[in-house]
Amino acid sequence: MSPATRVPAPANSQDDLGSAGGVRGLLWLTWRQHRWTLIGTLILAAVLVGWMTYLSMELTDLWHQCHETYCPEHSPQGERLAGSSSLVLTLGALARVVQYMPLLIGVFIGVPLLAREHEQRTLLLAWSQDVSPTRWLWTRLGLLGLFVTAVTAAVAGVSDHLAHLETQVAPVTLFDYVPFLNTGMLPVATSICWFAIGVALGAAIKRTLPAVFGVIAGFIGLTYLVQWRYPTLIEPLTVHLQMDGSDRGPLRDNALVVKGGMVDYGSDGPSGAFDASGRQLSGVELQNLCPPDNDGGKMLSCLSNLHLQQHVQYQPGSRIPEFHLIVATGYLGLAAVALAAVWWIVRRTDLSAG
Repeated sequence: MSPATRVPAPANSQDDLGSAGGVRGLLWLTWRQHRWTLIGTLILAAVLVGWMTYLSMELTDLWHQCHETYCPEHSPQGERLAGSSSLVLTLGALARVVQYMPLLIGVFIGVPLLAREHEQRTLLLAWSQDVSPTRWLWTRLGLLGLFVTAVTAAVAGVSDHLAHLETQVAPVTLFDYVPFLNTGMLPVATSICWFAIGVALGAAIKRTLPAVFGVIAGFIGLTYLVQWRYPTLIEPLTVHLQMDGSDRGPLRDNALVVKGGMVDYGSDGPSGAFDASGRQLSGVELQNLCPPDNDGGKMLSCLSNLHLQQHVQYQPGSRIPEFHLIVATGYLGLAAVALAAVWWIVRRTDLSAG
């Protein structure tokens, strides 16, 4: 065949292979494979940010109406902040969405990254080009990880602002479990963690549905573990408070009560109330000494005259940043372990199996 009649090779064959091995090619491939999930995540994040921003303005308005302090319980503003009001229910629902956002990221972004490649048997094609498996892995992890970090950071910033505003108008504390998880940069750390765990389970199990169930089970288990252990990550402080409510100062400013603070009237067991000598009264003794009078004032006067106290263990609100750092370090440590496991699995993957 003469040079004039030689059939030219497709112009884009080598270009496609070359670009596929670079960040540009992997960026296109990542977008192509995950575009609907990424678009859905952006829409959800935009709705959350917009809705929480609107509620932030509403709470700011209530704060100004209440003269920049707590809204009185029976005022029109206080009724809007009551436990069953639409505003409170909406705040609670949005807080739960933010809390479970890392689970959604692990299930819909983390798990499919390698599990879908195994199920569709496309790894042989992806890794037999001019891109190594390790480069393919870390580039895609980096691209999706940056996306997860950016989106959750935007949601976390607005969620933190909203939670702080809520503490200004209602007697809630940032040390309660859900506000604690949804403030600071903790949503970012937990999202990165479950993204990495989702990738690791997808790589290990090689099937999407079982890996999804694994992420859900792990998320629920770790959530309850953190909820159970986080109040005592640092040794609590102890304070003795008068039961008439005259010295609640240490428990203000977002403090978390770890133990104590509850009084049991009428039972044969300990009441949680101590007399002046430090002896704990039973519920029957407390009821006989100071019978409840439905907020008539006599009971409080009795408690004050007898100098009855409560012994309370608590975490001051000033420790919240330290607790955030401890919990975030734990989540990021788990993410590092998961990523190391992914790297090890990919290095040992048999390409001939697809």
